[in-house]
Amino acid sequence: MKRITEADKLIEMLEAAGFEAYYVGGCVRDFLRGQSRAAESVPADIDVTTSATPDEMKEVFAGLKYFETGIKHGTLTVLAPAEDRKADGRKYAPVEITTFRTDGEYKDNRHPEEVRFVRNLEEDLARRDFTINAMAMDMRGNLIDVFGGRADLEAGLIRAVGDPDRRFQEDALRILRAMRFAAVLSCGGEDDRGFEDGRGFEIEPKTEAAMFRNKELLGNISAERIYAELKKLLAGPHGGDVVRKYVDIIGVFIPELLAMKGFEQHNPYHRYDVLEHCVRAMETVEGSGFAEDYQMKLAALLHDVGKPQKFFLDENGIGHMYGHAAAGEEMVRNILNRLKADGETRDRVCALVKYHDLVFQEDRRLLKKWMNRYTPEMLLEILHIKRADNLATGNMSEELAEKFDRIEEEIRAIVEEQQCFSLKDLALDGRDIIDLCKGRGGAPEGREIGQTLQKLLDEVIDGDLPNEKEALTARAAELLGI
Repeated sequence: MKRITEADKLIEMLEAAGFEAYYVGGCVRDFLRGQSRAAESVPADIDVTTSATPDEMKEVFAGLKYFETGIKHGTLTVLAPAEDRKADGRKYAPVEITTFRTDGEYKDNRHPEEVRFVRNLEEDLARRDFTINAMAMDMRGNLIDVFGGRADLEAGLIRAVGDPDRRFQEDALRILRAMRFAAVLSCGGEDDRGFEDGRGFEIEPKTEAAMFRNKELLGNISAERIYAELKKLLAGPHGGDVVRKYVDIIGVFIPELLAMKGFEQHNPYHRYDVLEHCVRAMETVEGSGFAEDYQMKLAALLHDVGKPQKFFLDENGIGHMYGHAAAGEEMVRNILNRLKADGETRDRVCALVKYHDLVFQEDRRLLKKWMNRYTPEMLLEILHIKRADNLATGNMSEELAEKFDRIEEEIRAIVEEQQCFSLKDLALDGRDIIDLCKGRGGAPEGREIGQTLQKLLDEVIDGDLPNEKEALTARAAELLGI
């Protein structure tokens, strides 16, 4: 029989020593869904549970390398020898193995004060979050399903194990995890893009009601953990539906979204309120090939967050939001700082929000200037946000859609043709200007060099000067008066 993963070897060792050992949690869920996390997957997703205590595990794995990654909670990370060298060259697969346990009291809505090791698998499964994550499987493929997880998996249902209020009061992050599963899991099969067709998973009504009752407990969860779940949620194929349905929960840590909910724009160009418009933009936005998907999704969701702050009605009853992009950038920076987002994501998303109102024209010279100002990668991302913004109004014409396509093709063509649009592309650099001035008895200052190079670049972009060293040198001499 083909091994499920390299962890089979570790399970064999535990069973040979007289202990029970099973795959558990997400890897079982995904295996049953036909998405087995085999040798090529992220090893951290392979979890094993066992009746052996940590000390007993150490004896069993004495000949292997292991780490006490969570020894307080009964977890060892053991390096299982890989049958074949992995694509990244690793010879070992790290596997987390945890002793059967029950959890003590949770005082911070996140971590148990203590854990108690037990010898019974059912007790261990009873402490887990959702039924679809509370299944175990031995290495022969036999399923242990005490709480009906397989039936819920087949029905596309996310249901808390036992009392949902207790589960969320134990660990409030489970509220976001339920939403994340609803965003990323689908009931259909995979399509050729690697995404899935079919409806998303739904949250069982009693579980859902408990999520709303306990949502304020998310205030006790670290920003880093919230942000990690949010990124996955937004990038999921059903992220838009989840934001619509659970915005009041997300509003606990992004209250700015609540101001957008139901905020009518009173503008014939927009069919939807601000939140619905932004959710539609998030669902529509395409990847640029440079930014991470979640970064584009974040930017699209928050691109009009400044509108309620800047809204006013004119004498004809038409709504306007002048300056909302700049206001939105400041708000988004505050949001991402609160969430402890990494600096690269914060700066990228803020830039996309700030410039999402950029008016694109089919003008190669203008595009080159913008590529110099923003970089080609950022300009394409702004274009994709702009396209999603227009699509999400519900009024974008086919003509405008074709215009966006032509502009994108033009930007990519400029890059592929290696046309000059930045100082690094100039056939002349600062050292050449210094040499030119030395030969004429001058010694230019750094500022003067920079201004001269920028003037040369502008003239090359405008088509007034060829990007050739001889021509650039002659023109630089004119500009410097030598």
